[in-house]
Amino acid sequence: MSKKSKPRSALSGAGRKERLTDRKRAAIVQAAVEAFQQYGYYAASINQIAEAAGVSKRTLYNHFDSKEALFDAIIEELVFRVGQLPACRFDASCDLAGQLTELARTEVDFLVSEDVLALARAGLSRVLVEPDAGQQVDQKFSLRRVTDWMKEAQAAGCLLEADAEFAAMQFVGLLRTFTFWPSIVHGEPPPSRRKRNQIVAHTVEMFLCRYEVK
Repeated sequence: MSKKSKPRSALSGAGRKERLTDRKRAAIVQAAVEAFQQYGYYAASINQIAEAAGVSKRTLYNHFDSKEALFDAIIEELVFRVGQLPACRFDASCDLAGQLTELARTEVDFLVSEDVLALARAGLSRVLVEPDAGQQVDQKFSLRRVTDWMKEAQAAGCLLEADAEFAAMQFVGLLRTFTFWPSIVHGEPPPSRRKRNQIVAHTVEMFLCRYEVK
């Protein structure tokens, strides 16, 4: 074996070990999501999570030193998924209602996706009991993407001058009320595509009645 081949072999081994470590970490987080949904954050045990993940308790603690750290990992996964949403920039040359409709559809599709609903349900039992944890979720699960679009539309003179963050909260809040919260709180199935389109259309109409510059 040449000297050049040794580093490649070593790197290959390290890469395999790193991938295995990543898979174990992902399995632990997924097991925590399922356990928190089934038993609630406080009733779920580290032993249950480790067993479901197929790892030892020691291995679990090598990745996460507490249930709180597992909760934080779930929130970070939600934040990561928010970050994967397509960028939205206001375009003054395009129809205002059309842009809002696309923005709303993207938001709704994200909110009702199976993975996002599972992550949200997993954190709910703790958020309901610990207000501070709920504030942490709100801060990380931000509305910056929608707020930035609102600010750009205001700067272009297409939306009335107002608190852009508050306007974004109203817009997304309407969408969540009819698509996200019924699934989280009442266990209802996500609305059909036809129903989602109706919700989006009504939300856009109501929002423009209040904020569009006539």
